[in-house]
Amino acid sequence: CPSRGAAEIEGSKAFARDFMARHKIPSPRYEVCGSPEEARSFLERAPFGYPFVVKADGLAAGKGVVICATTDEAVTTAQDMFAGRFGKAGDTVVVEEFLEGEEASFIAMVDRTHVLPLATSQDHKRLRDADEGPNTGGMGAYSPAPVVTPAMHERIMREVMLPTVAALAR
Repeated sequence: CPSRGAAEIEGSKAFARDFMARHKIPSPRYEVCGSPEEARSFLERAPFGYPFVVKADGLAAGKGVVICATTDEAVTTAQDMFAGRFGKAGDTVVVEEFLEGEEASFIAMVDRTHVLPLATSQDHKRLRDADEGPNTGGMGAYSPAPVVTPAMHERIMREVMLPTVAALAR
């Protein structure tokens, strides 16, 4: 049975980002915002440029992440989330730095001392060809993910998985 902390990593983007920052697990720069005003204020002074990634904190059926090309678009997106676009999932919003590159899923079964990596995968999230259009909940996937080379696999284990398991065991 997963611990509360392990479950919250999946269910709350704010919890996950704060956890990663606290335990020095690599992740993008971010800000957790509790109101539309907080989001606007942060976006106007963000220490990183656009595009911005605006996320509903809670579970939103794979659709609570919006990549925004401008500050105005990010502010409007955050306001929509706070206004109920994703129900309670948008009561808190996380604004993140956009990271360029391919995304892969690295899934593992863990307990307090062991990490058993499963097959990696990549899914197609953008609506149109050439990674154009809005994110979707996923439009197909393939496995294994070619971007997760043996060297990348080892790095993910060393820098993400093992520190996460160690932190959750405390």
